[in-house]
Amino acid sequence: MIKKLSLVLVASTVLVVKSFAHDFWVDGYNSSTFKAILGYGHEFPYPEKISKDKLNNFEALVLIDKNMKSNTLKQSGENYQYVYNKALDDGTYILKGTYKPTFWTKTKDNKWHMGKTKKDLENSQYCEEYSSFAKNIINIGDDNSEISTNIIGQKLEILLLENPSTFKVGTPFKVKVLLDGKPAKKIDVKGTFDGFGENKFAFYGTTDLKGEIEITALKSGKWILMVKNKELYKNDSCDEVVYSSSLTFIIK
Repeated sequence: MIKKLSLVLVASTVLVVKSFAHDFWVDGYNSSTFKAILGYGHEFPYPEKISKDKLNNFEALVLIDKNMKSNTLKQSGENYQYVYNKALDDGTYILKGTYKPTFWTKTKDNKWHMGKTKKDLENSQYCEEYSSFAKNIINIGDDNSEISTNIIGQKLEILLLENPSTFKVGTPFKVKVLLDGKPAKKIDVKGTFDGFGENKFAFYGTTDLKGEIEITALKSGKWILMVKNKELYKNDSCDEVVYSSSLTFIIK
């Protein structure tokens, strides 16, 4: 049975969950050329300038067209801004972002050290190898093709089972979570929408044994879904391998 989850908007009945340190998402829109955003911050969907020491943690954004051809975008403007060389034709596209595997170690003075493991620091108390994946479904014009349901091979991936152009407020839609291409069973799914509030999630649920969850949106606008998975690290130089993934789309 598919888990069902309503996106409740009444304050007294909403489960509010604090986000982890920085959320990672991608977003894009058509202008004279296609423009894309690498979001890394605390308030979706508003990007923040990325600190110079973290810029190399991110791969360049990639745009996937209807033929599943990948196009690497060019960074231009603020360090979170990317562009394609032209405006997009009508259709559905996938925008992909990747935060490369990076060691983060916390010392006993509660400070985090990037690129260091427990073997590098004498007073370490916790270490994780963190990587993150982001995906945005972009609908240009009136298109409901199935490209949005294609698997793009992210380690941890959130998959829509229908094109979001068909989503309606009050009508349930299905989401599937994949880990290494297989259903991620009993994994927590969090989500929020533009305007709900900084560092808060408007809903929370858990996938079923098929890795699926059914969601009913009660508001139109920009949405983000997020998942996280932890595994033990392979040796004692670090504690955990942590993956997070986000999916953004628009409900009209």
